[in-house]
Amino acid sequence: MKKKKPENGDKKSGDKIKINNFLKRRQFRYFIGTAVVIASLLGMALGFGYWMYSITENSCYVRLKSETQGAVSAFETKLRNDRTMLRIIASQIQNEEDLESLETNGYLANYNINSQVTQIYMLLPDNDLIAAKGHRQNFGDELDFKAEEALKDHICASVTDDMTSYGTKIRNFVQIREGGYCIGLLFSEGTAAGLAQAWMPDIYDKKGYLYVVNRKTGEVIMDTSPYTSITDINDISFRQVNKGCTKAETIDSIMAGKSGYAVFSSKAASETLYMCYLPFDIEDWEMVVVVPESAAFSAVAPVQNKIYLLVAVVFIILLIYMLWLLNEFRESIADAEEKANTDVLTGLQNRNRFEAFIGKTDALKEKLACIYIDANGLHDLNNSRGHSAGDQMLRFIADTLKVEFGGDNIYRIGGDEFVLFRTGKTEKDLEEGLAGFMEALARNNYHAAVGICTYESGLDMDKLIKSAESKMYEAKRRYYEETGKDMRV
Repeated sequence: MKKKKPENGDKKSGDKIKINNFLKRRQFRYFIGTAVVIASLLGMALGFGYWMYSITENSCYVRLKSETQGAVSAFETKLRNDRTMLRIIASQIQNEEDLESLETNGYLANYNINSQVTQIYMLLPDNDLIAAKGHRQNFGDELDFKAEEALKDHICASVTDDMTSYGTKIRNFVQIREGGYCIGLLFSEGTAAGLAQAWMPDIYDKKGYLYVVNRKTGEVIMDTSPYTSITDINDISFRQVNKGCTKAETIDSIMAGKSGYAVFSSKAASETLYMCYLPFDIEDWEMVVVVPESAAFSAVAPVQNKIYLLVAVVFIILLIYMLWLLNEFRESIADAEEKANTDVLTGLQNRNRFEAFIGKTDALKEKLACIYIDANGLHDLNNSRGHSAGDQMLRFIADTLKVEFGGDNIYRIGGDEFVLFRTGKTEKDLEEGLAGFMEALARNNYHAAVGICTYESGLDMDKLIKSAESKMYEAKRRYYEETGKDMRV
C-alpha cells in the first residue's frame, strides 16, 4: 500500500499539470485574441482614413469577383442547358433511319428558338446542313464535318472579317451517334449580341462591361464595352497603374487561363478602371469584367456617417469575436460529423449513417421496403477505361437514385453497393419507380443488379436487408450468365 500512494500521488500531480497546461494554453489563446481585437481598434482609430479607403477597395475586389463569377456562371449555365436540350434531340434523331425525314425535321422544329439562339442545324458527313423545315444552307468552307467531329461535343465562336466581336456566332455542337459512329452533328447557333442581351447579368447596375476572350486565339468573342470595340484582347487600350504588374503581364495571365485583378487608366473612360478576369470551365475562354472607379466606390457612405460607421464596426468586431469563440467548436464538430457520415465520391450518406439508421429503426413498425443495388461491370470498366470512368459510373448511379427517389435514406455502403429505404411501398410500387432508374442506366450503357424486399414479408431490419441483398445477387448472377462475363462479387 505504501508503494501505491506515491504512484497515486504522481498520477494526480500529472493530471493537475495537464489541466494547468491546458488552461494556460486556453488563456494564452484568449490573450492573443484580445490583443488582436485591441490592436485592431487602435489601428482603426490611428489610421481611419487609410482604413476607410482600404476597406472600400477590398470590398470592391470582393464584389468585382462576385460579379465576374456571376457572369461566368450565367453564361455557362445557359450553354450547358442548351447542350442538354441538344443531346435530348440528338438521342431522338439517332433512332431515325433517314436524317432528312419529316420526323427529324419535327425534332429540329421543337427546339426553342429565341433571342439568343437563332437557329438549330444538323451538319452531315458530306458537309450539308439541314435546318428546321428541311431547308439546306451551304456555308462553304466555314464548317467542316471531320474537323468538328474530332472536337466531339464542343462550343465554338466564329469571328469573320466582316463582323465585329459583338456579331460573333456562337455554336454549340453535340454528336448524333448510332452504332458507335457519329452520323451527324447537331448544333445551335446564336450571336454574341443575343447572348449578351439574354444571358448576361447587369454588371454593377449596367455601369460595368465585359469581354469574353478565346484564349486559344486571343479573339474577343463578346464585347459589351460602351467605348471602342475590339476584336483581339491585345488591342485593349489601357495604362497599368497598380504596382508590380504591367499590361503585358495582365494579358499573359488572361491568355494562360489564370484569375486575377488589374487596375488601369483609360483615356476613353477618363477615370480609373478596375478589372477582374476568371477562366471558364466549359471552354478555353476567359471572362474579363471591367468597372469604373466611380461605380466601384459608389457604396462609400458620406463623410458625416463615417463616425457612426466606426462605432458600429467596433461593436460588430467585438460581437464577431465573441461569436467566433462560441462557433469554433460548434462548426468543427458539425463539420467533422458531416464528413464522417458523407461519402466523398457520390455525396450520399455512407456506411456510418447506414448502420446508425438500421440500428434504431424497426422495419415492421416503419413499414419499410429495402432496395439493394450493386453496379455491374465496375471492375471491367476500371480496367478498360480507368478508375475515373468507374467513379463517373458510381456518381451517375448516385445522382440518378437522388432524382428518382429523392435524397433521403439512400446510402453507399461499399465500393459499388447502394441501399435505399422507402416507407409504405409495395414491391410493385418500387419496381415502377425503378423503371426510370434502369432506363437512365441503359441510356448510358451502365448496368446494375437490383434486389427488393418489403415489410410485407414480416422480416426484421437485418433479415429485410439480407433478403434484398440475396435477390440482388440472384439478379447479378443472371446478368453475368446472359452476358457471358465473369462474375465478381
